Amino acid sequence: MKFDTLSATLQWVRSALFGAMAMGATFAYADSISPTSFAASLGVGDSVTITKTVVVTAAPPTTAPIDVMFVFDTTGSMGSAIATAKSAASGILAGLASFGSLQAGVAFYNDPGHGITQNLTASTSAVQTAINGYSAGGGGDFPELGWAGIGTAADSGTWRAGSNRFIIVFGDAPFKDGEGYTQASANAAVAAKGAKVIGMNYGGTGAGSFGGDIDTFAGSQLFSGTTSATTVTADILAGVTSGFSTYSTVTVGDLGAGFPDIAVSTLCTSADIGTCGGATATGVYDRSVDRTFSFDVTFTRTGSADAAFDTHALVDGKIVASERDRFEVPEPTSLALVGLSLFGLGLARRRRA
Repeated sequence: MKFDTLSATLQWVRSALFGAMAMGATFAYADSISPTSFAASLGVGDSVTITKTVVVTAAPPTTAPIDVMFVFDTTGSMGSAIATAKSAASGILAGLASFGSLQAGVAFYNDPGHGITQNLTASTSAVQTAINGYSAGGGGDFPELGWAGIGTAADSGTWRAGSNRFIIVFGDAPFKDGEGYTQASANAAVAAKGAKVIGMNYGGTGAGSFGGDIDTFAGSQLFSGTTSATTVTADILAGVTSGFSTYSTVTVGDLGAGFPDIAVSTLCTSADIGTCGGATATGVYDRSVDRTFSFDVTFTRTGSADAAFDTHALVDGKIVASERDRFEVPEPTSLALVGLSLFGLGLARRRRA
């Protein structure tokens, strides 16, 4: 979604966020997977199949793991933008946490130099400290090493498995190749991680500008940079909300968490719209309405240990809701018979006594 063609939907979301912030309101999230827990006793080679229902709602998430890397141009012209980010950081982080389990990190690029100052962490104070440590200085300001800053954030960020991933870039100048990254390699790094790029534009738009370079990332969004902390916060939250607004696949899976003791396989059995193909419901979906999907999930014991793990509702491969499964190993029949025999022998001895 481009800066000069923001959709009516995004404009509505932005306005709604302003209103919610003014009233101190929070958004509720209702994406779900049911049943919310399941337990069974399975012997090696045994299987059990249960139906799991996934509801993807019209509202944005509150239970999704969300990983966000902030990337800053720290060259000399970015002083006011960095100051705004410092004052807005606490509100931005609080808003992002409303989508679910938040981890955030902080990276930079200059000319020369780029890197990650704080990798993804659940500590909002560590993120605030990293942002507070930035100041503007150096650089020719036109162009800068933005491909390296964004590419490194994607490649070296400690993204969680199944997390919903966003890279939020504050900048005012176009990007140039250097320090190991080109436009192509930065775009490939972001795509490989399934991250969505949001640009806070303190420069221009079109070819040869910060906005034009952000536009090269698939599904990117661009917002006009401002020195208002309230507006920056609302724009970022609107961008993330919009990032959840459309999707094309829904499935259920454990992301390998049951290995090596429990194998998990999924069969899509019904979709609100779209089609079921194997494990996945596929269609052109949006969050204009609640949508319901059903799956038969089969658990097969492949190892000998007890296992407890989460199974997830996955939208475009990212977690939006989770439930807990537990599988115990049944007591071996032979041991049970020995115990029964010993119990009988004990009774006989007591009778003789």
